[in-house]
Amino acid sequence: MKSLYLAFQVYLAFTMKSFQKRMQYRVANLAGLTTNFFFLLVQIFVYTAFYAVYTGPLPLNLHEIITYFVLCQAFFMLMPFWGTRSEVTSAIKSGDVVLQLTKPVDFQAYWFADECGRAYYYLFMRGLPTFLISILFLDVAIPQQPAVLMAFAVSMTLSIFMSAVITITISSSAFWTLDTTGIVGMSYSIITLFSGMLVPIALWPEWLAHIARWLPFEGLIDVPFSIYLGKITGIDVWVAIGKQVAWNLFFLGFGRFLLTRGFSRLIIQGG
Repeated sequence: MKSLYLAFQVYLAFTMKSFQKRMQYRVANLAGLTTNFFFLLVQIFVYTAFYAVYTGPLPLNLHEIITYFVLCQAFFMLMPFWGTRSEVTSAIKSGDVVLQLTKPVDFQAYWFADECGRAYYYLFMRGLPTFLISILFLDVAIPQQPAVLMAFAVSMTLSIFMSAVITITISSSAFWTLDTTGIVGMSYSIITLFSGMLVPIALWPEWLAHIARWLPFEGLIDVPFSIYLGKITGIDVWVAIGKQVAWNLFFLGFGRFLLTRGFSRLIIQGG
């Protein structure tokens, strides 16, 4: 039990170090906030025009659509839309990863802690300001039931964890290829589309939405935001959260497998 507590302290320290490292880029973060609001306004203008001319029934009203895309921009930097971590792939390709392997820590857990530190930096320094400012100037819905907010918090935490393990899994491809540009580009397109980042899955054609339900990526964006908007209720909330847990475990295990295989074939010049 004591060793488990000490291990927790070590990886918590890695998380805090990752958070502190990104605190140096305050000007870049301010520029990112401006970019978030620019794209948020573009999305709101597009959907406002669409709702003004469309007369049929829709599963989400304009008020809910605005809230959905406010959440998208608030949590955008926490998601694995960048596909991989450049410093990780560079370390693998250059051989510097060997220096990290000499440390008495689990490599996957070390990366995971670093990813969590990055995610929580963007949560507090980018996501929270985006959301609070949007509340002041936009028509943003706020759930009134504490149970909804609690379920959203659980689902969003699982989403952040899934983002971290997906990023680690994609980064592991550097063991097999010298250039990860193709894999990163492909993963960016697939994750952005099937997470519901571009268009809420509720607005998709039924056949395409059915495909998305069988993929893990709805658990990154669409599931937690649908819980927040009250579109997933009752027992369906826990079914959705259960699927997020299952996909987290899958990517955690798959990432572990890739790292183990990758290290077994890793060759460093000179030794």
